[in-house]
Amino acid sequence: MPSALIRPIDATLSVTKAARLLGVHPNTVRAWSDAGRLRYYRINPRGDRRYRLGDLQRFLAAAESHPDGLTGAASNGPALGRRGAAIAAAADRSASGHGIPTDRDRLRRRADLATLAALAKIAGDPETLDEALRQASLVIQERGGFRSVSIHELRGDRVVPRTTTGGSTSRLPELPRSFGVMGAALDRATSVDPGPVAGDGFGGVGDGVGGIREVAIAIPGPESPWGVMTIASDPDGDQSAIDPDLLVELAAATGVIVDAAQRVDEVAHRLHRADALRRVARDIGSRLELDTILSGLVDHAMVLFNGDRAAVFLRAPDGRATAEVSRGLSARYLQSVVDFPARSLPSIAAAARRPMFSTDYRNDPRATDVRATVVQEGFDTICTAPLLDPEELLGLLNVYHDTPHAWTTDELDTMAALAEQASVAIKNAQNFEKMATWAAQLQSIQQLGARLARLGDEREIGLTIATELRQLIDYHNVRVYRMRGEDLIPVAMQGQVGEYIDETPEQLAVKFGQGITGWVAQHRVAQSLPDANADPRTSTIPGTDEDLDESMLVAPMIFEDQVLGVLVLSKLGLHQFADDDLRLLVIYASFAAQAFANADATGLLRAQSEVLGRQVVNQRALLALTESILTTLEPKAVLDQVAERLSDLVGYDNLSIEVLDRLTGLLRPLTAKGVHASEYMEPWLPGEEGLATWVVAHNEPVLVQDEASDTRVNQFRSTGQLDGSLICVPLRGREGATGVLTLERLGIEQRYSEEEFELVQLFAAQVSIALQNAEVHTAVEIRAQTDDLTGLLNHGTFQDWLAREALDQHPFSLIMLDLDTFKSVNDRLGHQAGDRLLAEISSALVAADRESDRVFRYGGDEFALILPGADAAAALAVAERVRSAVQSIGDPGSIWGGAGLSISASIGVATYPRDGRTAEEILLAADRACFVAKRTGNGLIATAEEGLAIAADFAFKSPTPIDVAGPTFSGSGSDEPSLRVVPDPNASDATDAA
Repeated sequence: MPSALIRPIDATLSVTKAARLLGVHPNTVRAWSDAGRLRYYRINPRGDRRYRLGDLQRFLAAAESHPDGLTGAASNGPALGRRGAAIAAAADRSASGHGIPTDRDRLRRRADLATLAALAKIAGDPETLDEALRQASLVIQERGGFRSVSIHELRGDRVVPRTTTGGSTSRLPELPRSFGVMGAALDRATSVDPGPVAGDGFGGVGDGVGGIREVAIAIPGPESPWGVMTIASDPDGDQSAIDPDLLVELAAATGVIVDAAQRVDEVAHRLHRADALRRVARDIGSRLELDTILSGLVDHAMVLFNGDRAAVFLRAPDGRATAEVSRGLSARYLQSVVDFPARSLPSIAAAARRPMFSTDYRNDPRATDVRATVVQEGFDTICTAPLLDPEELLGLLNVYHDTPHAWTTDELDTMAALAEQASVAIKNAQNFEKMATWAAQLQSIQQLGARLARLGDEREIGLTIATELRQLIDYHNVRVYRMRGEDLIPVAMQGQVGEYIDETPEQLAVKFGQGITGWVAQHRVAQSLPDANADPRTSTIPGTDEDLDESMLVAPMIFEDQVLGVLVLSKLGLHQFADDDLRLLVIYASFAAQAFANADATGLLRAQSEVLGRQVVNQRALLALTESILTTLEPKAVLDQVAERLSDLVGYDNLSIEVLDRLTGLLRPLTAKGVHASEYMEPWLPGEEGLATWVVAHNEPVLVQDEASDTRVNQFRSTGQLDGSLICVPLRGREGATGVLTLERLGIEQRYSEEEFELVQLFAAQVSIALQNAEVHTAVEIRAQTDDLTGLLNHGTFQDWLAREALDQHPFSLIMLDLDTFKSVNDRLGHQAGDRLLAEISSALVAADRESDRVFRYGGDEFALILPGADAAAALAVAERVRSAVQSIGDPGSIWGGAGLSISASIGVATYPRDGRTAEEILLAADRACFVAKRTGNGLIATAEEGLAIAADFAFKSPTPIDVAGPTFSGSGSDEPSLRVVPDPNASDATDAA
């Protein structure tokens, strides 16, 4: 079998094999290659050459020629040599006078005419093109006695088998247009020479048996060859049927058959298309489901136009066009043509508002922006028709053919009619879907509004909006703002994607009129922002991306002409919201405003009820507190109750009560409670001013909501600037403000309210009364316990203190003091001088004792000192200081010294429990010791132990205004007990009693 028959048309041959095929020496092949006559390919860096089989066959076809009108396919092959010799012999006979037709010639002519008549009959009543071509090829084969007849259709740069008498067309491959004798015949017809071309059977068309002779002739079309007919015959058979003129006529008749069949097919196709178009219009027009309409549209379009692929693209509100339904197209291609690039046929057709097509689309200048994608997808022809609404472009319908398909005017008109019907159906479905969606959304809005109306808490309403609004509108973030004076405060927010999740109320809060949220609140007009970042009214939230592609919907919540807040929806990307979304948000915002208004009213009523309830509770507590503090006459107990009850009533972090010192004009802290109690107890400096001094000066209460911004507040130096609120109210007396009550709450979360301010004022009035009562009671009590002349505690108070000290059973000492020669002062200078001396003696005693000691006027010229915690030694030390203090009053230079008076006192000392275990025993012991000292001499100190010497004869006596001197005892060996008297080292008349 010849090697050419078993190799594909694109097989490559070496130089040696190419020379063998051409029948020449390999050097000749190289020479022709170097001269540029024969194409070759270098396959490696060494320069080895390879030749394509198709190039070699075309070289042979171009080199071969025959004098009888047939072009040989190979110069070295027989190429109809016997047929050419027969023709030449016939020509010679005609030239020699022997050209009279024979019976054989007449029979041949009749057979040729019968063949043409049969072909004409087929052309007159063709069924289908394939069937007509099959019948024609059989007629030509049978009448000519050929081995086989094949007909190929020219499609672009390929020849496609349509029929063959040598078996099924599936045996025959598609071949390049330039292949063998077929390519030569097509080239000859293109050059306006429709004659046949002969070959030697190596064109790859025969049945594979060597020695097949082939003749190919182009089948004419309206403007260019429609295809090519190839006739194969045995080289030894009758070659008379292969008449060039006859072949031309046979090809022409076949062309007529093709034209007639195509016309019949076209008419049938038109009728079918018209009927199909009616059915398609009825089918898609009777449906309201958009997906069903689009699927049916794509399927019908592929059937109507014999398409290999199809797709319908719809334009979204944001202008983007995406494939809703497609057949046979890859996702990569569909993604690459989203939005249809400007330099693409769909964009041009949409702008022209009519269907357009393109064959060899990959090389069409109108496909510049999509060429790479088209090449990868592999289709050849595209036809695109815009789906038009009278006012807008709804989308595009595209039909694709993998092989060249020149769309006729009728097909384009049909495509336009189909697109028009589809546009109406799509618009109706969209409107129906929109109305159905609106109905469902309105029902949802009503249900959501009803749920909102049942809520009574602002935060609950905000959270419900943030979670349920997504049922109406798809978004990535929602924010619910409420108006608070000049501020818009977010009460609820919910982010669905990462860009919105970490937002905080502090970040989102804006002022009225600030940003797009404040602008909508100010102008009361809802806004849709397809590109929020490009809107000059927007402002970037601190800490977020400044160049974020974002769409926004913003609607005010208005109730009774008052803006209660703003709803804000956001979604990543541009043009993400439709106009219907804004209308839905506006409607929903009205329901939300109603819910917030109801919640505000409910909250106000609830707050008022709570206020009234608290007022009742507070007034009851105030009455109970008033009763409690008004019945308390101890000032410290009053202050403690005030601090405790105020903590229960209003609460505080710091409390201070200060009174006005009339002498100095300064406030004097009485008590302070709380975290800064020590600071509040610090004394006021002369000239220092603060909120408390202002309240006392103006006699007016003050509520300070922000102490950091009030210039009257004098912050403590140790704490620095603090945030908090203050209540400062005056404590009033008959002559004006007598003090001030101050309460402080630290921080900014819980400031004092007007209600609490009023309650504290009422409470302060009761505190003023209670403190006045306690002050009066204290003054009366002090007068009852104090000696009017000396200011010392009196005898009754002495008895109470002494009994209390004895009951406590803690060590203490008692000093009893009796003035010496006091009667002489009264006698010589008068009683007024005596009273003055007693006052000076009292002051001296107070100055000489310890801070913990108590000094009493025991009798007329008798005094007592209780020394808590003092033992005998400590008591003697105090007694010594007291004796010295008394004697110093009569020093030279004093009025007493000038009058020649000597001032001194006799002192007795006793200590508990050594000298007695009861008050009476201790008093008796000290009194005896004082008596012993006085009897011994002036200005002496005696102890309880020394007083025991006269215990048997001494009886306790009540104090007298003036002490009566007793007998003087001597310790010189008499029967009376000897005494050790501590003499006054400064006295000139001091004597020692052994």
